[in-house]
Amino acid sequence: MDNTVKTLEDFSNHPLERVQLSRLLQAVEGLDKQQLTWASGYLAGLGVLEPTVAKAPDQVPGVTILYATQGGNARSVAEALAENATAQGFAPRLVSADSYRPRDLTKEQVLVVVISTQGEGEPPESAYDLFKYLRGDRAPRLEGLRYAVFGLGDSSYEQFCQAARELDELLGNQGARSLLDRIDADVEFQQAATNWQDRILTELGELQPLDQARIIPLQRESATPRHDRNNPFRAALLARHRITTADAVCNVQHISLEIDPAVIRYRPGDALGLYFQNDPALIEEMLALAGLAAEAPVSLDGERMTLGQALEERLELTQLHPSVVKAWATLAGDQGLDTLSREREKLRTFVQNRQFVDLLQNHPADVDAQGLVEILHAQQPRLYSIASSQTAYEDEVHLTVAALRYRGHGRDHLGGASGYLTQRISEGDDLGVYVVENPSFRLPASADIPIIMIGAGTGIAPYRAFLQEREALGSAGDGWLVFGNRHFHRDFLYQTDWLAYRKAGLLNRISLAFSRDEGACSYVQARLYEERAELYRWLREGAHLYVCGGVEMAQGVHQSLLAIVQDQGGLAEEAAVEYTETLREQGRYQRDIY
Repeated sequence: MDNTVKTLEDFSNHPLERVQLSRLLQAVEGLDKQQLTWASGYLAGLGVLEPTVAKAPDQVPGVTILYATQGGNARSVAEALAENATAQGFAPRLVSADSYRPRDLTKEQVLVVVISTQGEGEPPESAYDLFKYLRGDRAPRLEGLRYAVFGLGDSSYEQFCQAARELDELLGNQGARSLLDRIDADVEFQQAATNWQDRILTELGELQPLDQARIIPLQRESATPRHDRNNPFRAALLARHRITTADAVCNVQHISLEIDPAVIRYRPGDALGLYFQNDPALIEEMLALAGLAAEAPVSLDGERMTLGQALEERLELTQLHPSVVKAWATLAGDQGLDTLSREREKLRTFVQNRQFVDLLQNHPADVDAQGLVEILHAQQPRLYSIASSQTAYEDEVHLTVAALRYRGHGRDHLGGASGYLTQRISEGDDLGVYVVENPSFRLPASADIPIIMIGAGTGIAPYRAFLQEREALGSAGDGWLVFGNRHFHRDFLYQTDWLAYRKAGLLNRISLAFSRDEGACSYVQARLYEERAELYRWLREGAHLYVCGGVEMAQGVHQSLLAIVQDQGGLAEEAAVEYTETLREQGRYQRDIY
């Protein structure tokens, strides 16, 4: 007798879809024989219920919820909407923009999009194909489509929610009709998202009224709870050490955190979101300026705590937002500040290089403890590119953190998260973290494909993860690192790592650009053009090209790439643009810009 335990997957003729099968297997996991017998009878009983209890699939409106995210917020909003829509009897399809076929727009009935903005008003990398399709001459008419757009952004920036604005316009231009007016949500987007979701669900219900009687699916606690910005994992600091010299302008440190691989999984190219504790010295100064006591009781999100605890752990102190300035101007009765807060461009300039303590010092106001808590925004998690491969370090995650220091408006300032990670956290201390997936910045599927990795400063971090992954998997693919920073002897981050990878054959070329060294090539884009013949040869041989770093650097690299293609390929400017766009469409030109 064959006593082998079988699963549903062993029966090829089962009628379940893959997702349904997965949910069923999760639901019965861990049940004993008696419980399984009861469950089988219960399920059999459901099968003979009158069909009017549940809605036929073809009666439920076709709803696609599409998200294009840079830091994970758009995904969290989209997932919450999908969950609530499912609970109300709809059958939404939740999909990331990088997995979506733009040609499917003509098949959609209802499209709900949650999208962030990156760089200088650009859509996230994951939405590149969608925007190119809608911007192109072959964009189809979409008269049969109803849509809604929820934009995420930061009004501190000039191109606030520009990607959402453009997408709304593109869809409307093709004849699609909006379910709701577009929402442009600021950094504190949670309440706006909740209100928008309620309105979306109401609109969907009016499009296709649902029967009151429906089967409510059994919800079961997952054995591996998901950790996100609302439920971070507590990771402990294993070690941190400086990787720039003591006389370097920037203090850059390597951070190692301990994680549980059973609940935290990441891939090369992903980022880590984290929360931090604000500087006690900064809090003490703020309290003194406001004339408040740290022990004063306050309420925050329905939770009672002291003012000191709220300032240390829950509130944003180091990034000054325009809406906070507006609220403070009203409270202070400061006519000059009030006038400034009404002029958008002047206000954006004002908040640059200022922290909330600057308002307290230069524009004093009478405020009680609860009033201060209500004016300040909730602390926003910071994102850092992951500098390790989980294949190589299963229970660790590594970060490359530059301490943000600057002088502005008569005082020295230190970044919130970077100051905590590089100065105040000690071994064994823990902090809340979560993984932000970045499917638009991935190694090639084949480990034999050559890769060109371009980065400046801490933009080198993900390439350490790339090469650790390739080493662990025994990759045979060529690698080329192009790195830029200030000084060779002070700022060559992870120098020994790259030399070791060169010796091991994982790196075939290392090209350097140090902007402050005398006689040196200044920036990575200039170094690329110097080596244009070799770069073009690599691209013709199928190499994948990666760019990680700030907006200005990425723009410079892109312009250099266009010039290289024109020079080496003999292409006109328009053809060179098409060449780079083709690289992006093929996944061979990927960017992680911040």
